[in-house]
Amino acid sequence: MSAFLFIGRRIAAGLAAVGCMLAPAGAQELTRLYAPKPPAGSAYVRVVDLSAGGAPIAIGSAAAAPVPAGDTATIYRIVKGGAPLSVSVGGKAAEGTLVPAADAFSTIVVPPQGPAVVITDPTEGRNDLKAQLRVYNLVPGCAAAVTVADGGPTVFENVATNDTRQRAINPIEAVLVASCGAAVAPPLKLPPLKAGDHYSLFLKPGAAAPSLTGQRDETEPYRGAGN
Repeated sequence: MSAFLFIGRRIAAGLAAVGCMLAPAGAQELTRLYAPKPPAGSAYVRVVDLSAGGAPIAIGSAAAAPVPAGDTATIYRIVKGGAPLSVSVGGKAAEGTLVPAADAFSTIVVPPQGPAVVITDPTEGRNDLKAQLRVYNLVPGCAAAVTVADGGPTVFENVATNDTRQRAINPIEAVLVASCGAAVAPPLKLPPLKAGDHYSLFLKPGAAAPSLTGQRDETEPYRGAGN
């Protein structure tokens, strides 16, 4: 056997071994790359029931389910965008015509009385090297602010009623305080957030003072037609 042939066989064997070691990782990447995606024109929608009665919530044709314990909103459901959407709480249809924007995320707020409100969630400014923090002001008649407790910096300011803001933040732990004018909500401690996490804050009306709640954003997976 010539020296060149021997060396060539050793190189081929080495490449084969490397290929075997890389195959599982490559398969995982392909799985993520070719995961089913919703068709163009779809919308991601979640619902906040301001009555907080714990009644099951139905979005479109999906089966009704209560908001998970400790959360304020349902997870994002995949529906047809740009078309009227049916939403019910405890079997009672939400008032108003609800049309979530296509190819976008929306949060629908159902008040105890009156028509529901569709809030289109901002997605600009995404930075996967940081955590994404979003706030919703659901208190009537005020411009809300959110600051870090004990004289810390302002995180959000002048957020109008039924409006939302988003910003990227460093993955830190902090205690936040929200206010509507002179009314101050009890502080909320953020959970540990890492780069790429998405977390929502909800400032809600209360009998004596507004309340500030939070939850991690979660989206249902798309499994194809009939999801």
